[in-house]
Amino acid sequence: MSTAQRPVPSDPAPRGSALLRAVEVMEALRAPSGDAWTHRQTHASLARYLLEETHEVLEVIDDPAGHGPGALPDELGDLLFQILFHARVGQEEEPAWDVDDVARSFVAKMERRNPHVFGDAPEQALEDPADVEQIIAQWHAVKAQEKQQDQQGRQIQGSSGTAPTRPRGWAEGIPAELPALQTAAKIVHRARSAGGLEQLLAAADAAASAEDADDWGGDLGRALLDLVVAAEGRDDDPETALRALLARTVRELEQGTGA
Repeated sequence: MSTAQRPVPSDPAPRGSALLRAVEVMEALRAPSGDAWTHRQTHASLARYLLEETHEVLEVIDDPAGHGPGALPDELGDLLFQILFHARVGQEEEPAWDVDDVARSFVAKMERRNPHVFGDAPEQALEDPADVEQIIAQWHAVKAQEKQQDQQGRQIQGSSGTAPTRPRGWAEGIPAELPALQTAAKIVHRARSAGGLEQLLAAADAAASAEDADDWGGDLGRALLDLVVAAEGRDDDPETALRALLARTVRELEQGTGA
């Protein structure tokens, strides 16, 4: 076939166009003429599936060699379904919200926290845009500013009698079911963002020096916290690191024993 006879390929669909179809699929499932099981679900009933799908994604990330080449996008698709599902349920709440509100929240947060990419003067945001440590420090600074503004807003609301003025603690709102290393990482991240890392470590020193510290391994806990601080400082998750190491160690042992 000559060059003139070859069919001209159509323009590829813009990246993200399949997401619109995913929203349509979710709408069809939740519609009155859609899926009966889907109609019965709420945020609460969906919570366990969100947790399950998240862990299945993590299993693939922790040990990619133990799964097929398409495993990660497949598992992420299951996780996307949960996000779209919650957003669809949100349309029936008061006040209503939808998947676009989720996207707007994501966009606004990324634009605020990455002024070196989205700011009015991105070239002035960082001394060295290639310095990851500067990017992390900038992220912490913006988060600290957001938290300060949020606390000021709460105080204003509290003064009008519409909301309490009690400040939020670094551990507040963290799910109790979260593993200890991950919980510690989130607390360290919040403390560092608020400029209170030294205060946090001083409190940990006091706790590890308690009279009963030997009974619950206070010295080990304090040493683990130092590892968490080091991991968070370089933007690594200690829970992920340990989980990935264990998954790969088990696989190495199984391969070594012929299992």
